[in-house]
Amino acid sequence: MSRRLVLLSGLLLALLTSALAVSDDVKTKGLTPAEKRKAKDELLASKLKIVEAAQRERKDTMGLKNMTSDIVEEVPEAELWNGDADVSTVGACEHDIDLFCAKVEPGEGRLAGCLSEQLEAQAAGDTVGRAVSVGCYEELSAFMLDRATNINKDVPLARACRDDIKKHCSKKKYDRDNAADVLDCLRRLPKKKLSDKCARRVFEEEAEEAKDWRVDPGLHRKCAQDVQQLCGDADTEQEGAVTQCLLERIGQVSGPCVEELKRVEKQRAEDVRLDRTLFRACSADVRRFCKDEEWGDGKMEDCLQDHRHKDEFSQRCRQALEARMARESSDYQLDYGLREYCEEDIEKLCKKERDAIELREGFAADAQVITCLETKRDKIRGERCRKEIHRQMEHEAEDIRFDHELAKACHSDVRQHCKDVVPGSARVIGCLGDHRADLSKGCAAKLFEHDQRLAEDIDFKYPLRRACVVEISIFCKDVPHGHARVVRCLQDNMEDEEMSQECRAEVQKDQLLGSRDFRLNYRFFKACSADLSQLCAAEVKSCSGPGQECRGVVAGCLRDRLDDVQGEECRDEVFHVLRMQVGDYQADPQLAAACQGDVSMHCKAVAEAGGRVHDCLRQHWELLSSGCRDQERKLSILQARDVRLRPRLRTACSEEISVFCKDVQPGRGRLYRCLVDNVGKGGFGVECKQVVLDSTAASQADYRLDYAIGAACRADVDSQCGAEKQQLLAGQGRGVVLQCLVAKFRTLADGCQNEVSRAARSALWTYKEGAPLTEVCDADVKARCPSLPRMESGHFRVGAVGQCLSIQVTQGGAEPLSPGCKELVLAAAPRDARAVFDSSMSLEAAATKVAQIAHAAGLSSASGPAGGIGAITLTGWVAFVAVCALVAVVLGMLGFAVWRYFGASGPQRHRYSTVVVKEGDV
Repeated sequence: MSRRLVLLSGLLLALLTSALAVSDDVKTKGLTPAEKRKAKDELLASKLKIVEAAQRERKDTMGLKNMTSDIVEEVPEAELWNGDADVSTVGACEHDIDLFCAKVEPGEGRLAGCLSEQLEAQAAGDTVGRAVSVGCYEELSAFMLDRATNINKDVPLARACRDDIKKHCSKKKYDRDNAADVLDCLRRLPKKKLSDKCARRVFEEEAEEAKDWRVDPGLHRKCAQDVQQLCGDADTEQEGAVTQCLLERIGQVSGPCVEELKRVEKQRAEDVRLDRTLFRACSADVRRFCKDEEWGDGKMEDCLQDHRHKDEFSQRCRQALEARMARESSDYQLDYGLREYCEEDIEKLCKKERDAIELREGFAADAQVITCLETKRDKIRGERCRKEIHRQMEHEAEDIRFDHELAKACHSDVRQHCKDVVPGSARVIGCLGDHRADLSKGCAAKLFEHDQRLAEDIDFKYPLRRACVVEISIFCKDVPHGHARVVRCLQDNMEDEEMSQECRAEVQKDQLLGSRDFRLNYRFFKACSADLSQLCAAEVKSCSGPGQECRGVVAGCLRDRLDDVQGEECRDEVFHVLRMQVGDYQADPQLAAACQGDVSMHCKAVAEAGGRVHDCLRQHWELLSSGCRDQERKLSILQARDVRLRPRLRTACSEEISVFCKDVQPGRGRLYRCLVDNVGKGGFGVECKQVVLDSTAASQADYRLDYAIGAACRADVDSQCGAEKQQLLAGQGRGVVLQCLVAKFRTLADGCQNEVSRAARSALWTYKEGAPLTEVCDADVKARCPSLPRMESGHFRVGAVGQCLSIQVTQGGAEPLSPGCKELVLAAAPRDARAVFDSSMSLEAAATKVAQIAHAAGLSSASGPAGGIGAITLTGWVAFVAVCALVAVVLGMLGFAVWRYFGASGPQRHRYSTVVVKEGDV
């Protein structure tokens, strides 16, 4: 009896529905399209209310199965599932509805949505107790599959999106076979182009498709055969399992299926919930770290990425997240931020690369557009696009898997050299760098490009940034990121005692990487581009081929031509390169290569920092190979220009520089000359004094080690001492050029004369037996200065020998000084004093010069008769004795005047090319 009542009720409902339909045909005649649509909506709502009422009362709706919907006019009319577009309340899901959805109104997919949420909670492990029954799951799946075939079967979606469809998807003709394509049109549109209500409904549909690949019409149509062949063992009941299986076997999937998978991946980029594998793995981490973050626009994935290194972050989520990040690095379209915010910049800067992707078949496109944006990031206009590119580059610096092109090029090299290295924290990239010389050509080239792209910012130097977190906060907290500013800040503070050994080691490692090739030194590369094209074009061209490293050749070219560099910033960068090279021999690739064997033989146990290896090599000078000796000599000459390039001297004399030379500007050898001028003063440290004496002795052997002479006497050396220069260059002439300049002193240019005179004075002042320039006086010193005081080291007290020899010249003796020694002493004399001994000077001129010097020294002079010296007439032996007496007086007055004027109480000068005369000079 009850069954008859149910059937009768269904029949009455069917008759009522037919009557409403006939009434609708009558009422819509003569109405406008908008009025007709409103009338049709009202009719459909009335029909649905009838069926929904039956559903609430748990009545069978078999008699209403022919209920149809034509909300979207662009697609065919569609019959509604169960008459109300929802699962039945009396079918396989009846008990599940009572258990999980008792308060949910039936109709328009509301019950189906409730059951789907329960299934999602079960998959995430958020439920306890009874689960959705198998029968209900199967009925729900059948409902979803049927609804996906035509948008009119999904009443809420059709209502929300019919205007959007008319606007964006009406050009194509849809029939029963391709009715589902209208939904595909909506999915492919950016959400910002859809109305808010339509965008929300489309996302809900995508979420259902993400759970079951069969609900996605395009995926189901184009990938069914691939699923059968490749993923037959996939768990079809697990949300997203089949889709994930296809993605993991993307290389074996057919072309049409690949295109659908790419669409799915693009959808996933917008919202983590569309990647069921990732969402399932990270649901707990989302609640722990990102509970306040909004869904959509890629925000939740960004949040998870930012927290993935936290100790509490689950390993399961980290692995799933990083697998997704690796896929995103292969194609900008899979990265929501790049795809959404870089569209205009891609059109302007990387159109060629984008078009090449569109013409290419297969999944991904070797990250061409991403690489293009990275290399042209200075030209990117969009602020958000710059941030997205910056974020991507940070990821690439951290893990080779996030640099698609590098990972692809180095796949076999990683297996060969780094197979046991755990990915992450730049470990694999570091391993490849350690085996750089053994890498395949393609891998080496991509690794170089990777290093060059990431040289610009501390944010892209993952190991350095991680090792120096504390140091950055101490030394560089106010330094802006970008343009390698923080990197330079860390380099400038390497010697600070507060820098940890871990940070210092990473800074040194980064410096060595930058020294391999000028393009890996971002600041040098940017500052010196113009000077390189002018001065070193041939060197740049020699290593501009794919995968070629310059090995210090280009930087060495500018370094050797530093005086010709025009750009101030470039000069600063070249000087910085020099500072690195003098501190660590490995920072000079050419020297390191030439001296590799010498270091192993003579300096293996010597610490690399602080220029100690250079000092060690120079201590074994005679034992060095010719190539190593040449490189060390070249570096020594460059060091002569600035005390800051002499680590040993700078360390030993830091206090003396601050006391005696605090107002002297560094550069062009000025600080060193200041130290030499003050080396004999009280308060000058023993250690600094010894280093200065050693440096002075070295400059006597090679004039180029005295920057001022090298600069002022270049023309005179070439014109007057060319043979000696060649002898020196051949390594056979110790001090010969400086000796030649002294011998030809009277014919030198004024500037060169001044510097040679200064060098001669310094040599006599810091006399050491056997020194190249002063060895001509060794015999005279033994004969005439035997009782001079000596220091503990056995050397004469500073200035003692110079004073003794000066007295010998001015006062004479039983035996004159040897010609060579006298010539050296006279060359060392101040210009006014030298003039007295010029054979062409008359006695009257000598007397006049003495009077001038005496006046300058502040000596009082008595006025005599106006007749002057010309009124005296002497002859014979009397004349001879008178002349000798006059000469003695002149020399005595001259010596005293010089002492008064240039002595300790006189003015002290430290300007470039100024002659500084010490007590005891001629």
